[in-house]
Amino acid sequence: MMSHRVVFVVIPDDQEERAISLVEDAGATGVTALSARGVGAHPHKTFFGVRFTGAQSVLMMVVPEEKVQPITDSLHEVLFKRGESHGICFSVPVDQVSMPVSDHGP
Repeated sequence: MMSHRVVFVVIPDDQEERAISLVEDAGATGVTALSARGVGAHPHKTFFGVRFTGAQSVLMMVVPEEKVQPITDSLHEVLFKRGESHGICFSVPVDQVSMPVSDHGP
């Protein structure tokens, strides 16, 4: 039985397309992209005093366990530009997966 994990990636919204391309090249066969808004320890403020940290994207993908490392490694250039952190990537185990069977292999 193949083990699966869910990989979550939280990145700036303007990096979504680049990140999706990278994870697909690394072996992800499907990605769910959600719009998000983050509030960090040091939020930016507008001149109206409104807290704002910028639009973010959350990418989720269910992948076989052996694809997690290549996927997370592929995101390094998006997550850590110029030595600064621009997001987070982590995975969690999946207990059960119900996926369509493909005639084209795993």
